[in-house]
Amino acid sequence: MKLTTCLFLCCILEMSRWTSSQKTGKSENECIATNGRHAKLVSIMNCPELLNIARKPTITTVEERHLKAHTLGNHVCCEAPMISTTARSTSAGRSIPEPDADYADIPLATTDIIPSNRMPASDYGELFQPSSLLPKANDCGLEPASERIIGGNATKIDQFRWTVALDYNHHRWKGVLCGGSLINTRYVLTAAHCVDFLRSEQDLTLRLGEWDIEQHEDCDGDGNCNPKVILAKVERRIIHPEYKRKDKINDIALIRMKQALSKTYYSHILPICMPFSTELMHESFNNVIVSVVGWGLNENGTGSRYKIYTNVTTVDPERYKYETGKSLKDNQISTKSSNDTLRDACEGDSGGPLQIQMNGTYYLIGIVIHGPRCDFRIPQPSVYTRVTSYKDWILENITD
Repeated sequence: MKLTTCLFLCCILEMSRWTSSQKTGKSENECIATNGRHAKLVSIMNCPELLNIARKPTITTVEERHLKAHTLGNHVCCEAPMISTTARSTSAGRSIPEPDADYADIPLATTDIIPSNRMPASDYGELFQPSSLLPKANDCGLEPASERIIGGNATKIDQFRWTVALDYNHHRWKGVLCGGSLINTRYVLTAAHCVDFLRSEQDLTLRLGEWDIEQHEDCDGDGNCNPKVILAKVERRIIHPEYKRKDKINDIALIRMKQALSKTYYSHILPICMPFSTELMHESFNNVIVSVVGWGLNENGTGSRYKIYTNVTTVDPERYKYETGKSLKDNQISTKSSNDTLRDACEGDSGGPLQIQMNGTYYLIGIVIHGPRCDFRIPQPSVYTRVTSYKDWILENITD
């Protein structure tokens, strides 16, 4: 007998009467799997092994029994669960290398410090950036000439060089759980929910120039290797004062590194351009193709070791309300995966960039807030913080 994935996922949380897995009694989160091994009680969304089975178009009788046997109430008994956080998740099998000699020190900048919190007058005019602390057009958002986005896949080793991996050393959450975007020599822009729960700045390290989070040296199958990853310490977090975690309102934050990068960037590190020109500030970004980048979950329900991306299409507010029954706020952007690639922003992508390419240059137009519960079979709109809505706040809070 075979069951459809949709029917099984709708019913799996009601299968407690079928289960043969047992709680250990030692902890509310511990259980014993059918093979007698100790396991954890988690949501099926945090159990790649069982989730992969449940998401098959059809499942066999043996697979059905296996799923039922590992279901306990509203959870499943999972031997290899992913680490779950209120921010985002990563797979339990990830091995994040510890800082050592295999990583590069940050090259110090030699620019003068500007003591004011306000930005100097623009040197670049209305066609580009309104601040001298943001990079010029030829110093940001550029890709190697041979690179093209084709579909949801692993990036090239030197693609999207502004994407930053947020590596946590929290007492509860460890590993790469969120992303961010390098916007100049000293600041990373991310989601507030990626940093608001940290006890201190020491709980977070920024991985610049990262591609493969499981290797000390990033090399692709063609023998191309990146320079060493830079592990940057955090000086402070700047969370939007009107941020509300529950409602995902004003979900935006700046991270200031303890040391500034040299303005002569490494070949594998480059900031993304900010959309603060007059033209882009008035752009709605409705119904256009954009891309999202990060180390989030892939179609197999597991965290990606490689930086991955996908093309998505922005959704206008009317369509978003029609599909979700909710209203999209003016300071948000929504996207939906295309018909040929079901991946969209997912767990692990939080804080990462939503970017648009214009005239060969990439601009940061959104920050990942949340995805459609990572259900790759039923595309649902994702929501992003709209960067142009926070131009004044960003410029008021970045200093040299």
